[in-house]
Amino acid sequence: MDKYEFVVLGLGAMGSAAAFQLAKRGRKVLGIDQFAPPHRFGSSYGETRITRLAIGEGEHYTPLVLRSHELWREIEKETGADLLTITGGLIISSIARTGMLHVDRFFSNTVAAAEKYRIPHQILSAQDIRSRLSQFHVHDDELGYYEPSAGYLRPEACIAAQLQLAKKYGAAIHTNEKVLSFQASRDEVTITTDQRSYTAAKLIIGAGAWLPELL
Repeated sequence: MDKYEFVVLGLGAMGSAAAFQLAKRGRKVLGIDQFAPPHRFGSSYGETRITRLAIGEGEHYTPLVLRSHELWREIEKETGADLLTITGGLIISSIARTGMLHVDRFFSNTVAAAEKYRIPHQILSAQDIRSRLSQFHVHDDELGYYEPSAGYLRPEACIAAQLQLAKKYGAAIHTNEKVLSFQASRDEVTITTDQRSYTAAKLIIGAGAWLPELL
């Protein structure tokens, strides 16, 4: 039975990052995915994902995103991949809005995060938006938050680059191998797949939508 310090279950955006960063730190890592990432069966499928520095879901995320942009540039430099494109990003809202978002006060939370972490931004009136970004037809009571450093990532390319580097730094990457179960004891975790079993000091689960089935 092979032994590792870390087993990473699921190698999408989160799992590939964990495997790469641990391997880069010299840890003995095994990454396992039931498919061959990047693939179309997980949360990271698709051509692009938006990225912005001031986070309306909560300002506590902003330091993580600031660091992530540094990491993407480091990964691009090491692999030659094209991962992060900065385009600028616009958020439009108004006090009178009636639509429900996944978090309350998204617009004001975004502004507060930008101010706290000194992220360059502009607050645009409806007239400013019409003058500068005429493709948007806004109401008079609407405001815009414009962040020049926002943009998008290419998630599948990000996964491929991180797995490339994980292997470079010594991680074992097993694809097309499905984890069937895991059992934690006091000192280690035993992971059983459709091919064999492994033990690890720690198990990191990045299974995304497959988590309910696994558990």
